[in-house]
Amino acid sequence: MLNGDMEVSKPIGGNMKKSKYYVCPLCGNVLVSTGDAGIVCCGRKLEPLQAKKAAEDEKLTIEMVEDDWFITSDHPMTKDNYISFIAFATGDQIHIYKQYPEWNLQTRIQKRRHGTLLWYSTTQGFFYQLI
Repeated sequence: MLNGDMEVSKPIGGNMKKSKYYVCPLCGNVLVSTGDAGIVCCGRKLEPLQAKKAAEDEKLTIEMVEDDWFITSDHPMTKDNYISFIAFATGDQIHIYKQYPEWNLQTRIQKRRHGTLLWYSTTQGFFYQLI
């Protein structure tokens, strides 16, 4: 609407693993859409993040603790370089875990059969690994 065009998005097949993630470069706001969308934050049109498959040395550490996956990383969590969020996507759900600078990256995710673990580093970009 802001551009003057009213484009109708095509329906997607309902797989949450295909959702699109956006991060505002000004305020750090995290937004998710399940299909094509025109996302605007702080007066700027945002483009969806393109996830890169994490190399072995970039992957988050996953350990079993009780019935959960315990996710950690040695990524620096400084004000200028930190992981902003972690998301776990399955076919029908997305769980987003916000992270903050100067806090250790530690979170627990309820174990499921499989899914995609995604995270956004403020300096290195958007990554994924399959669980």
